[in-house]
Amino acid sequence: MATMLAGRKLRFSQSIAIQVLIPMLVIGLLALSSMLVSLLVTLNTQHDAEAINIAGSMRMQTYRIAVHLQRAGGGLENGQDLADTLEEERRRFSEKLYQSSMARVAGESREANLQRAYRRVVDNWENHMAPLLQSLMSGQPLTAEALAVASREYLSHVAEHVSDIDQLVLSIQQNTEEKIELLGMYEGLSIFLSFLALVFIVMRTDQNLVRPLKDLVRAAEHTSVGDFSYRTYYEAVNEIGLLCSTFNDMSANLARHYRKLEDMVDEKTAQLQRSNQMLDFLYNTAQRLSEGVGGRQTFSEIITDLKALTAIPRISLCLTNEANTDKYDLILPAGEEYDCLIGDCRSCFMQPGDERKIQGEMSFAIEDANDNFGFLYLNTGSNLELEPWQQRLVEAVVEHLAAAMALQYRDGLSRRLMLFEERSIIARELHDSLAQSLSYMKMQVARLVRLFDREAPEEQLREGLEDLQQGLNAAYRHLRELLTTFRLKLDSPSLYQALKATVDEFDRQSAQTEVVLEFHLGHCLLTPNEDIHVLQIVREAITNAFKHAGASHIELRCECDEENRAMFRVVDDGVGIAADPDKEHHYGLSTMRERAQQLRGSLDIHRRQRGGTEVVLSFVPEAFS
Repeated sequence: MATMLAGRKLRFSQSIAIQVLIPMLVIGLLALSSMLVSLLVTLNTQHDAEAINIAGSMRMQTYRIAVHLQRAGGGLENGQDLADTLEEERRRFSEKLYQSSMARVAGESREANLQRAYRRVVDNWENHMAPLLQSLMSGQPLTAEALAVASREYLSHVAEHVSDIDQLVLSIQQNTEEKIELLGMYEGLSIFLSFLALVFIVMRTDQNLVRPLKDLVRAAEHTSVGDFSYRTYYEAVNEIGLLCSTFNDMSANLARHYRKLEDMVDEKTAQLQRSNQMLDFLYNTAQRLSEGVGGRQTFSEIITDLKALTAIPRISLCLTNEANTDKYDLILPAGEEYDCLIGDCRSCFMQPGDERKIQGEMSFAIEDANDNFGFLYLNTGSNLELEPWQQRLVEAVVEHLAAAMALQYRDGLSRRLMLFEERSIIARELHDSLAQSLSYMKMQVARLVRLFDREAPEEQLREGLEDLQQGLNAAYRHLRELLTTFRLKLDSPSLYQALKATVDEFDRQSAQTEVVLEFHLGHCLLTPNEDIHVLQIVREAITNAFKHAGASHIELRCECDEENRAMFRVVDDGVGIAADPDKEHHYGLSTMRERAQQLRGSLDIHRRQRGGTEVVLSFVPEAFS
């Protein structure tokens, strides 16, 4: 990183800012120097025009001195006035020649021609003109002849003197023109160099800034629509080059990340699809098992779908005929204890959880907390192991099979227990009612036989026959009651509808007796076995009130208290129950009490203070016990 930064610092001279700044500085320096040169030329030529004017006035002054001399020679001007005039003219000419801007321009100039021209004027003035004038200003009276001689001599030098002054003016003019020409040349050169610098800036800006920026804009447009294949062309060691290379690197990284993300999305999509397939398979498995366990076709469909989903080549299913309490006794050969429903399990018996990882074999026990129902055998192939999702799926299938088979096994046990209970109830009912009636009739028949053997009077025989007839009627009545009880079934889908149907049945039997139902059990749910017992007890209570109490109003109330106890009350307004309700050859009340005991509840039958009887059945449902 330090090397890279050092390299960038070394290449900083190629920065676009530096490349643009240098021509701008050149243009600025050219403009500044042009203004400086213009200022210097202006200052240097400031007195040139004045010097030319002074030189012109010196030429006119020379002619004016000649005119004064000619007038004095013609007698038009006296000597004293002439002397004064010539003194003034000499003084003024000397001031112009030595002290004016012309002398300063000639003295400061480095131009040789100008200096020579000035020196000739000075020499001519000092050697010829000034001495001649000095002689005329001596103060002595001048004759006309002397003035004429002096005038001729002065005029002989005027032409040369004026010519020297003209040459001086020309030299000053040429010097000024040379300065202005130099200024123009420098200004033109400055303009040309500035134009070249501007052209260079425009070209470099277009090459190093405008075009790369346009290319970066196109790259950004491609990137904005998800196209990361576009690369910028510009490569240079400057800011835009660094930006372009960085953008290219960023595009490449984004392309890699997008490919990685797409791969991850594809992977997650595949996982989701597999998860959906697993959920669909588990749902179908649960639905098939809920419809009934034990069919070979059902197990075959489940194992076939499991093979297709997991791609495991060999899956075998071995189940026991009966639940095995020894969950790990799986060493018996197939056919003696286990039935190999799917696949071939004869040479594959293993302890559950034992893995032959070299051969890729594994078995899963189909069991619950108490019983074992078989196992599921897998062979994934040589040196292959189950993937985590495959193992989870197989374990879920095994759990479904175990739960379904345990539920079926428990349901079978429950049905057997219910069957045993019903048979016990039937035997008890037969013993307590019909068996006793038949025993009584057997005793009556034996008595009649003895009476016939002793040739007893007809009255005794008739009395024995009447007792036998009553016993037969009582036995037949008991048989009818037992048949009604045994045939009772819960056809309605809920206890409420079954009780409503029972109430409506008794209410339709007589117009003088009204039977009503108040059902307020709410969340108090009962099992089917509890529904049967409750319905039997309620029917018996309503039947007793209907047949023996002479009631005009019978009410059935169903409710659940705060302690989750189910309460069923049968209230009537009849004659009321007797003090000793257990009559001979009547076993309905005892049967009701026995059913209440099977519900682990209580049955209370008592006379009401306002008349009538109240039968109260209360118990805690199995769901809350």
